[in-house]
Amino acid sequence: MTNTVYLSGPANKIVDPSLPISADWKLYAASTFLKSGITVANPIELDLTGFVKSVNEHSGAIKHSLTLIDRADSLLVNLLQVSESATMEMFYAHSQGKQVVVLGSEPFNPWVLFHSSARFQKLKEALDYLVNQPVGFDTLTWSNQYETQLKRQAEQYPPEGEQDFEYYGGNLPVLILAPHATSYFLDGNLFQQESYTGTLATLLHKLTGCHALLTTYCMAADPVYYLNSPYARFLLHILKKTNIKMVLVLHGIEDWNIENDLVINSWNKQSLKNKTEYQNLLISLLNVKEFKDIGFDSMDLVNKGFKTINHLIFEEQNIPAMRIEIHKRLRLPKLHPTQYMNLHNVLAQFIMLIGAH
Repeated sequence: MTNTVYLSGPANKIVDPSLPISADWKLYAASTFLKSGITVANPIELDLTGFVKSVNEHSGAIKHSLTLIDRADSLLVNLLQVSESATMEMFYAHSQGKQVVVLGSEPFNPWVLFHSSARFQKLKEALDYLVNQPVGFDTLTWSNQYETQLKRQAEQYPPEGEQDFEYYGGNLPVLILAPHATSYFLDGNLFQQESYTGTLATLLHKLTGCHALLTTYCMAADPVYYLNSPYARFLLHILKKTNIKMVLVLHGIEDWNIENDLVINSWNKQSLKNKTEYQNLLISLLNVKEFKDIGFDSMDLVNKGFKTINHLIFEEQNIPAMRIEIHKRLRLPKLHPTQYMNLHNVLAQFIMLIGAH
Protein backbone atom coordinates (compact mmCIF):
# COMPACT_ATOMS: atom_id res chain seq x y z
CA MET A 1 0.00 0.00 0.00
CA THR A 2 1.18 3.52 -0.78
CA ASN A 3 1.82 5.95 2.12
CA THR A 4 1.20 9.38 0.60
CA VAL A 5 -0.90 10.34 -2.43
CA TYR A 6 -0.92 13.63 -4.31
CA LEU A 7 -4.31 14.40 -5.91
CA SER A 8 -3.99 16.14 -9.25
CA GLY A 9 -6.69 17.69 -11.41
CA PRO A 10 -9.58 20.12 -11.00
CA ALA A 11 -12.04 19.53 -8.17
CA ASN A 12 -15.38 18.50 -9.67
CA LYS A 13 -18.17 15.99 -9.21
CA ILE A 14 -17.84 12.57 -10.77
CA VAL A 15 -20.80 10.38 -11.67
CA ASP A 16 -19.65 6.83 -10.98
CA PRO A 17 -22.33 4.11 -10.61
CA SER A 18 -19.94 2.12 -8.39
CA LEU A 19 -19.92 4.91 -5.79
CA PRO A 20 -22.71 5.36 -3.24
CA ILE A 21 -22.87 9.12 -3.84
CA SER A 22 -22.08 11.71 -6.49
CA ALA A 23 -19.41 13.86 -4.88
CA ASP A 24 -16.35 15.98 -5.44
CA TRP A 25 -13.79 13.38 -6.45
CA LYS A 26 -11.03 14.89 -4.30
CA LEU A 27 -13.16 14.88 -1.16
CA TYR A 28 -14.23 11.29 -1.78
CA ALA A 29 -10.67 10.18 -2.56
CA ALA A 30 -9.26 11.97 0.49
CA SER A 31 -11.86 10.35 2.72
CA THR A 32 -11.13 6.89 1.29
CA PHE A 33 -7.38 7.28 1.70
CA LEU A 34 -7.55 8.68 5.23
CA LYS A 35 -9.73 5.74 6.34
CA SER A 36 -7.02 3.44 4.97
CA GLY A 37 -4.22 5.23 6.79
CA ILE A 38 -2.88 6.98 3.68
CA THR A 39 -1.75 10.60 3.88
CA VAL A 40 -3.23 12.96 1.26
CA ALA A 41 -1.42 15.98 -0.19
CA ASN A 42 -4.25 18.17 -1.50
CA PRO A 43 -2.59 20.63 -3.88
CA ILE A 44 -3.25 24.30 -4.41
CA GLU A 45 -5.49 24.59 -7.47
CA LEU A 46 -3.78 26.43 -10.31
CA ASP A 47 -5.21 27.73 -13.55
CA LEU A 48 -2.17 27.74 -15.84
CA THR A 49 -3.93 29.36 -18.78
CA GLY A 50 -1.51 31.99 -20.00
CA PHE A 51 1.15 30.38 -17.86
CA VAL A 52 4.10 31.92 -19.71
CA LYS A 53 2.83 35.47 -19.16
CA SER A 54 2.22 35.03 -15.46
CA VAL A 55 5.05 32.72 -14.42
CA ASN A 56 6.34 35.09 -11.75
CA GLU A 57 2.92 35.39 -10.18
CA HIS A 58 2.45 31.63 -9.85
CA SER A 59 6.03 30.45 -9.33
CA GLY A 60 5.67 30.13 -5.56
CA ALA A 61 2.48 28.07 -5.82
CA ILE A 62 4.02 25.85 -8.52
CA LYS A 63 7.10 25.19 -6.40
CA HIS A 64 4.85 24.33 -3.46
CA SER A 65 2.93 21.79 -5.59
CA LEU A 66 6.17 20.24 -6.88
CA THR A 67 7.44 19.97 -3.30
CA LEU A 68 4.27 18.10 -2.32
CA ILE A 69 4.74 15.73 -5.27
CA ASP A 70 8.34 15.11 -4.19
CA ARG A 71 7.09 14.04 -0.75
CA ALA A 72 4.41 11.70 -2.10
CA ASP A 73 4.80 8.07 -3.13
CA SER A 74 2.05 8.20 -5.74
CA LEU A 75 0.05 10.64 -7.82
CA LEU A 76 -3.62 10.15 -8.68
CA VAL A 77 -4.48 12.38 -11.63
CA ASN A 78 -8.00 13.04 -12.88
CA LEU A 79 -7.93 13.42 -16.68
CA LEU A 80 -11.66 13.08 -17.19
CA GLN A 81 -11.47 16.85 -17.52
CA VAL A 82 -7.99 17.60 -18.84
CA SER A 83 -6.18 20.58 -17.36
CA GLU A 84 -2.72 21.94 -18.12
CA SER A 85 -1.65 21.77 -14.48
CA ALA A 86 -2.70 18.10 -14.16
CA THR A 87 -0.76 16.99 -17.25
CA MET A 88 2.33 18.94 -16.15
CA GLU A 89 2.14 17.41 -12.68
CA MET A 90 1.76 13.93 -14.19
CA PHE A 91 4.88 14.38 -16.35
CA TYR A 92 6.83 15.77 -13.39
CA ALA A 93 5.79 12.93 -11.06
CA HIS A 94 6.77 10.34 -13.68
CA SER A 95 10.17 11.99 -14.17
CA GLN A 96 10.75 11.74 -10.42
CA GLY A 97 10.01 8.01 -10.39
CA LYS A 98 6.62 8.31 -8.68
CA GLN A 99 3.77 5.88 -9.22
CA VAL A 100 1.26 7.67 -11.48
CA VAL A 101 -2.33 6.40 -11.57
CA VAL A 102 -4.71 7.96 -14.10
CA LEU A 103 -8.49 8.34 -13.97
CA GLY A 104 -9.72 8.97 -17.50
CA SER A 105 -11.55 7.73 -20.57
CA GLU A 106 -10.40 5.15 -23.11
CA PRO A 107 -8.67 5.13 -25.50
CA PHE A 108 -5.82 6.71 -23.56
CA ASN A 109 -3.36 8.96 -25.35
CA PRO A 110 0.06 7.30 -25.97
CA TRP A 111 1.67 10.02 -23.82
CA VAL A 112 -0.64 9.13 -20.95
CA LEU A 113 0.11 5.42 -21.42
CA PHE A 114 3.82 6.03 -21.25
CA HIS A 115 3.81 8.40 -18.27
CA SER A 116 1.55 6.35 -16.01
CA SER A 117 1.71 3.06 -14.12
CA ALA A 118 -2.00 2.22 -14.27
CA ARG A 119 -5.16 3.71 -15.77
CA PHE A 120 -8.83 3.36 -14.79
CA GLN A 121 -12.18 4.66 -15.99
CA LYS A 122 -13.86 4.43 -12.58
CA LEU A 123 -12.74 6.34 -9.50
CA LYS A 124 -13.46 3.43 -7.13
CA GLU A 125 -11.18 1.12 -9.15
CA ALA A 126 -8.36 3.67 -9.06
CA LEU A 127 -8.76 4.14 -5.30
CA ASP A 128 -8.87 0.39 -4.65
CA TYR A 129 -5.71 -0.03 -6.71
CA LEU A 130 -3.79 2.57 -4.68
CA VAL A 131 -5.04 1.22 -1.37
CA ASN A 132 -4.27 -2.42 -2.14
CA GLN A 133 -1.22 -2.32 -4.39
CA PRO A 134 2.31 -2.17 -2.94
CA VAL A 135 4.31 1.02 -3.41
CA GLY A 136 6.28 1.00 -6.61
CA PHE A 137 5.85 0.46 -10.31
CA ASP A 138 3.45 -2.41 -11.03
CA THR A 139 5.00 -3.81 -14.19
CA LEU A 140 2.26 -6.41 -14.73
CA THR A 141 -0.66 -3.97 -14.68
CA TRP A 142 1.25 -1.45 -16.78
CA SER A 143 2.24 -4.12 -19.34
CA ASN A 144 -1.28 -5.45 -19.74
CA GLN A 145 -2.74 -1.98 -20.20
CA TYR A 146 -0.03 -0.85 -22.62
CA GLU A 147 -0.40 -4.01 -24.71
CA THR A 148 -4.16 -3.52 -24.85
CA GLN A 149 -3.61 -0.16 -26.52
CA LEU A 150 -1.07 -1.62 -28.97
CA LYS A 151 -3.48 -4.39 -29.93
CA ARG A 152 -6.18 -1.85 -30.76
CA GLN A 153 -3.85 -0.28 -33.32
CA ALA A 154 -2.04 -3.42 -34.46
CA GLU A 155 -4.05 -3.82 -37.69
CA GLN A 156 -4.70 -0.14 -38.32
CA TYR A 157 -2.64 2.26 -40.38
CA PRO A 158 -1.60 5.45 -38.56
CA PRO A 159 -3.69 8.62 -38.86
CA GLU A 160 -2.60 10.94 -41.63
CA GLY A 161 0.57 12.78 -40.69
CA GLU A 162 1.62 10.28 -37.99
CA GLN A 163 4.40 7.68 -38.10
CA ASP A 164 3.73 3.96 -37.66
CA PHE A 165 6.42 3.68 -34.98
CA GLU A 166 7.40 5.31 -31.69
CA TYR A 167 10.85 6.25 -30.40
CA TYR A 168 11.69 6.76 -26.73
CA GLY A 169 15.07 8.39 -26.26
CA GLY A 170 17.18 7.41 -23.29
CA ASN A 171 20.33 8.22 -21.34
CA LEU A 172 21.74 4.68 -21.34
CA PRO A 173 23.65 3.74 -24.55
CA VAL A 174 21.59 0.61 -25.27
CA LEU A 175 18.81 0.47 -27.88
CA ILE A 176 15.88 -1.99 -27.79
CA LEU A 177 14.01 -2.68 -31.03
CA ALA A 178 10.58 -4.28 -31.45
CA PRO A 179 9.99 -4.24 -35.24
CA HIS A 180 7.03 -6.65 -35.05
CA ALA A 181 5.18 -5.14 -32.09
CA THR A 182 2.24 -4.70 -34.48
CA SER A 183 1.03 -6.53 -37.59
CA TYR A 184 3.06 -6.17 -40.79
CA PHE A 185 3.00 -7.06 -44.47
CA LEU A 186 5.71 -9.19 -46.08
CA ASP A 187 5.50 -10.28 -49.73
CA GLY A 188 1.83 -9.34 -49.83
CA ASN A 189 0.90 -11.41 -46.76
CA LEU A 190 -0.31 -10.00 -43.45
CA PHE A 191 1.46 -11.34 -40.36
CA GLN A 192 0.14 -10.95 -36.84
CA GLN A 193 1.91 -8.91 -34.19
CA GLU A 194 4.46 -10.59 -31.92
CA SER A 195 2.59 -9.70 -28.76
CA TYR A 196 4.25 -7.96 -25.83
CA THR A 197 7.55 -7.40 -27.68
CA GLY A 198 6.74 -3.70 -28.05
CA THR A 199 5.46 -3.57 -24.49
CA LEU A 200 8.70 -5.16 -23.25
CA ALA A 201 10.79 -2.66 -25.23
CA THR A 202 8.92 0.29 -23.72
CA LEU A 203 8.95 -1.27 -20.24
CA LEU A 204 12.73 -1.74 -20.41
CA HIS A 205 13.07 1.92 -21.35
CA LYS A 206 11.00 2.89 -18.31
CA LEU A 207 12.98 0.59 -15.99
CA THR A 208 16.51 1.40 -17.21
CA GLY A 209 16.51 4.61 -19.23
CA CYS A 210 17.67 2.84 -22.41
CA HIS A 211 16.48 3.83 -25.89
CA ALA A 212 13.50 2.03 -27.46
CA LEU A 213 12.07 1.94 -31.00
CA LEU A 214 8.88 -0.03 -31.64
CA THR A 215 6.13 -0.23 -34.22
CA THR A 216 2.79 1.16 -33.03
CA TYR A 217 0.56 0.69 -36.11
CA CYS A 218 0.29 -1.86 -38.90
CA MET A 219 3.42 -1.78 -41.06
CA ALA A 220 2.83 -1.68 -44.82
CA ALA A 221 6.31 -3.16 -45.28
CA ASP A 222 8.16 -5.43 -42.82
CA PRO A 223 10.95 -3.21 -41.41
CA VAL A 224 13.12 -6.25 -40.74
CA TYR A 225 13.59 -6.87 -44.47
CA TYR A 226 12.57 -3.59 -46.12
CA LEU A 227 15.56 -1.46 -45.21
CA ASN A 228 14.15 1.62 -46.93
CA SER A 229 11.10 1.67 -44.66
CA PRO A 230 10.61 4.78 -42.48
CA TYR A 231 11.30 2.60 -39.41
CA ALA A 232 14.65 1.40 -40.76
CA ARG A 233 15.64 4.88 -41.93
CA PHE A 234 14.82 6.34 -38.51
CA LEU A 235 16.84 3.56 -36.86
CA LEU A 236 19.82 4.51 -39.00
CA HIS A 237 19.36 8.13 -37.93
CA ILE A 238 19.42 7.09 -34.25
CA LEU A 239 22.56 5.01 -34.68
CA LYS A 240 24.38 7.87 -36.38
CA LYS A 241 23.28 10.57 -33.93
CA THR A 242 23.67 8.71 -30.63
CA ASN A 243 26.48 6.77 -29.01
CA ILE A 244 24.74 3.37 -28.90
CA LYS A 245 26.93 0.56 -27.54
CA MET A 246 24.57 -2.36 -27.99
CA VAL A 247 21.29 -3.15 -29.79
CA LEU A 248 18.80 -5.83 -28.71
CA VAL A 249 16.16 -6.80 -31.25
CA LEU A 250 13.12 -8.44 -29.64
CA HIS A 251 11.03 -10.98 -31.54
CA GLY A 252 8.41 -13.53 -30.60
CA ILE A 253 8.33 -17.31 -31.02
CA GLU A 254 4.74 -17.97 -32.05
CA ASP A 255 4.94 -21.76 -32.58
CA TRP A 256 3.89 -23.44 -29.33
CA ASN A 257 5.67 -26.67 -30.39
CA ILE A 258 9.11 -25.07 -30.21
CA GLU A 259 10.76 -26.19 -26.96
CA ASN A 260 13.12 -23.26 -26.47
CA ASP A 261 12.09 -20.52 -24.07
CA LEU A 262 14.45 -18.17 -25.87
CA VAL A 263 16.62 -18.23 -28.98
CA ILE A 264 19.62 -15.90 -29.11
CA ASN A 265 20.79 -15.04 -32.62
CA SER A 266 24.21 -13.50 -33.17
CA TRP A 267 24.92 -14.86 -36.66
CA ASN A 268 27.52 -17.27 -35.25
CA LYS A 269 28.76 -14.38 -33.06
CA GLN A 270 29.46 -12.15 -36.07
CA SER A 271 26.93 -9.59 -34.87
CA LEU A 272 28.68 -9.26 -31.51
CA LYS A 273 31.66 -7.48 -33.12
CA ASN A 274 34.15 -9.23 -30.80
CA LYS A 275 32.00 -8.47 -27.75
CA THR A 276 31.28 -12.14 -26.99
CA GLU A 277 31.21 -11.23 -23.31
CA TYR A 278 27.85 -9.55 -23.92
CA GLN A 279 26.25 -12.83 -24.93
CA ASN A 280 27.99 -14.72 -22.12
CA LEU A 281 26.67 -12.19 -19.59
CA LEU A 282 23.10 -12.53 -20.87
CA ILE A 283 23.26 -16.33 -20.71
CA SER A 284 24.59 -16.20 -17.14
CA LEU A 285 21.79 -13.91 -16.02
CA LEU A 286 19.18 -16.11 -17.70
CA ASN A 287 20.59 -19.20 -16.01
CA VAL A 288 20.36 -17.54 -12.60
CA LYS A 289 16.61 -17.10 -13.18
CA GLU A 290 16.45 -20.73 -14.38
CA PHE A 291 15.77 -20.08 -18.05
CA LYS A 292 17.27 -23.37 -19.20
CA ASP A 293 15.84 -23.99 -22.68
CA ILE A 294 17.95 -21.47 -24.58
CA GLY A 295 18.65 -21.98 -28.27
CA PHE A 296 21.20 -20.28 -30.48
CA ASP A 297 21.32 -19.06 -34.06
CA SER A 298 18.16 -20.23 -35.83
CA MET A 299 19.66 -21.80 -38.94
CA ASP A 300 16.78 -20.76 -41.18
CA LEU A 301 17.60 -17.17 -40.24
CA VAL A 302 21.40 -17.37 -40.33
CA ASN A 303 21.51 -19.25 -43.64
CA LYS A 304 19.24 -16.81 -45.45
CA GLY A 305 21.05 -14.65 -47.93
CA PHE A 306 18.80 -11.68 -47.24
CA LYS A 307 20.10 -8.60 -45.49
CA THR A 308 18.00 -7.64 -42.48
CA ILE A 309 17.72 -4.74 -40.11
CA ASN A 310 20.24 -6.59 -37.93
CA HIS A 311 22.87 -6.37 -40.70
CA LEU A 312 22.20 -2.65 -40.92
CA ILE A 313 23.31 -2.45 -37.29
CA PHE A 314 26.31 -4.74 -37.03
CA GLU A 315 27.66 -4.62 -40.59
CA GLU A 316 27.03 -1.07 -41.76
CA GLN A 317 27.22 0.70 -38.38
CA ASN A 318 29.65 -1.72 -36.70
CA ILE A 319 27.56 -1.82 -33.51
CA PRO A 320 27.16 -5.07 -31.50
CA ALA A 321 23.67 -6.54 -31.80
CA MET A 322 21.69 -9.59 -30.72
CA ARG A 323 18.29 -10.80 -31.85
CA ILE A 324 16.34 -12.41 -28.99
CA GLU A 325 13.36 -14.59 -29.85
CA ILE A 326 10.99 -15.02 -26.90
CA HIS A 327 8.50 -17.87 -26.68
CA LYS A 328 4.87 -16.88 -26.35
CA ARG A 329 4.58 -18.62 -22.95
CA LEU A 330 6.99 -16.03 -21.52
CA ARG A 331 4.89 -13.19 -22.95
CA LEU A 332 1.69 -13.90 -21.04
CA PRO A 333 1.85 -11.69 -17.93
CA LYS A 334 -1.73 -12.50 -16.95
CA LEU A 335 -1.28 -16.30 -17.10
CA HIS A 336 2.42 -16.56 -16.23
CA PRO A 337 3.29 -13.41 -14.25
CA THR A 338 6.40 -14.84 -12.57
CA GLN A 339 8.00 -15.90 -15.85
CA TYR A 340 7.22 -12.52 -17.42
CA MET A 341 8.69 -10.62 -14.47
CA ASN A 342 11.78 -12.83 -14.38
CA LEU A 343 12.31 -12.14 -18.07
CA HIS A 344 12.04 -8.35 -17.87
CA ASN A 345 14.16 -8.30 -14.70
CA VAL A 346 16.94 -10.25 -16.44
CA LEU A 347 16.83 -8.03 -19.52
CA ALA A 348 16.77 -4.85 -17.41
CA GLN A 349 19.77 -6.01 -15.38
CA PHE A 350 21.63 -6.96 -18.56
CA ILE A 351 20.93 -3.56 -20.12
CA MET A 352 22.12 -1.66 -17.04
CA LEU A 353 25.32 -3.70 -16.83
CA ILE A 354 26.10 -3.19 -20.52
CA GLY A 355 25.24 0.50 -20.31
CA ALA A 356 27.64 0.99 -17.40
CA HIS A 357 30.39 -1.22 -18.89
